[in-house]
Amino acid sequence: MVARQIRRMNLYISPLSCSYAAHFACIEADLPITLQRVDRKTKSLPDGRDYRTIAPLGIVPAIELPDGSVLTESAAVLQWIADRAPEKNLAPQHGSVERYRLAQWLNFVTTELHKKHLWVIFSSKTTDAMKVWAREGASAPLAYVAKHLEKSDYLLGKEFSVADTYLYWALFVAPHGGLDLSDWPSLVKYVERVGNRPAAKRAMAIEGPLYLAETKTAA
Repeated sequence: MVARQIRRMNLYISPLSCSYAAHFACIEADLPITLQRVDRKTKSLPDGRDYRTIAPLGIVPAIELPDGSVLTESAAVLQWIADRAPEKNLAPQHGSVERYRLAQWLNFVTTELHKKHLWVIFSSKTTDAMKVWAREGASAPLAYVAKHLEKSDYLLGKEFSVADTYLYWALFVAPHGGLDLSDWPSLVKYVERVGNRPAAKRAMAIEGPLYLAETKTAA
């Protein structure tokens, strides 16, 4: 298997942040990774190093490539992960229309859900008025993807892809930010369907306790 020929790599995460999608994808792809937890506030690593010496903007996820360089941005990281294990069918073939559909959905989650709405809702840097705007405005993109999922098990149809790891994370955290998904049964069913995948459960079993420990320390 291609994935097993790759040396163990560092995957930089903050528990239950958007980097959960990359963690989930790595487990689906059976990639050998070592999780490196990035402190949300201090941007420090467990060994005391400043994460910004690795990823200057301090954002997660980031994954260490075999040549020692680091790749950031969820849409890029997720595609790289998928391409390491083509036998897992986590991304369509390069050059195909379906591959561009994958890019379409990855960019949709990044721009229309994550950065435009979820980041605003959960950020400590935004005002209450901004959070209200983000919650109200999220209805349109949620309705859009809900309609798509009324006739499709996953974003690319019947085939699960790395785009689903990202959308699953977005929909999983949405209710915790005051976004009720109950108006869109297809989204509720999708979260249940994807969340029942063994890889999703394994990633959650690791990150859930880390997140709880982090919040207790912060309190």
